[in-house]
Amino acid sequence: MAKSQNIRFQGKAAVVTGAGSGIGRATGLAFLDQGASLVAVDIDGDRLQNLKEEIDSGGNGSRCHIIQGDIRDEKTANSIKEESLSSFGTISYLFNNAGVEFVAPLTETTNEEWNQVIETNLRGTFMVTRACLEVMVANKFGVVVNNASDAGIRGIKMNAAYSTSKAAIVHLTRSIALDYASQGIRANCVCPGCIDTPLCKRFNREVGERMGISGEEALDNFVQANIPMERVGAPDEVASVVTFLCSEEASYITGVVLPIDGGLTTGMH
Repeated sequence: MAKSQNIRFQGKAAVVTGAGSGIGRATGLAFLDQGASLVAVDIDGDRLQNLKEEIDSGGNGSRCHIIQGDIRDEKTANSIKEESLSSFGTISYLFNNAGVEFVAPLTETTNEEWNQVIETNLRGTFMVTRACLEVMVANKFGVVVNNASDAGIRGIKMNAAYSTSKAAIVHLTRSIALDYASQGIRANCVCPGCIDTPLCKRFNREVGERMGISGEEALDNFVQANIPMERVGAPDEVASVVTFLCSEEASYITGVVLPIDGGLTTGMH
């Protein structure tokens, strides 16, 4: 029998990067609601503080620790490991959600812009995962979930650096699943499509500017033309999948690449 939702992760600790907003925020709150302790990581200190204040007001402040840091900096990965152990004694789950995008075709992408995306999305995910895996391997238990976006499984116009970084995360996830399954560790990818997040809004605003229309119009046009369910997803709809993949109900699932996209990547619509 499945555990009650509010004790699903009791005694466990989850690390969520990009936890200050959108999918990361929703997933961090879901872990807390289901009994886990939370290490919330974000580069935006204001968003982190707002999250912590909400958690404190709900009486769960003792189960949440925040870390402001850039995952491109190896010091951030080390801080995540050290402060997770100091605060909660373990790392049970890792959701690598932090990421950046850059809207431009390849010939309009500078070295600096390319490096920022690759170093954040791919190198940052690598370093945070490596640090957390050291704890998971010692405990012979852990689950890694990486946000590879729909861009990880299909090309996206004017998104060369972002799509490349996310496709690499798909194979990084598969490598982790293969290397560590025998040590009690699972690794899976979620690939969200159009979700109501600040990153999605910023992306569509920049696409709209190139087309001479608003971001809202660009998004609406895309949704109607490409998403069979004809709507944008909610962060909670991704969070529920992430927590499922971390749960005992998913104990025989590893190496999976799972779209959460209203049918966007199913085929031609």
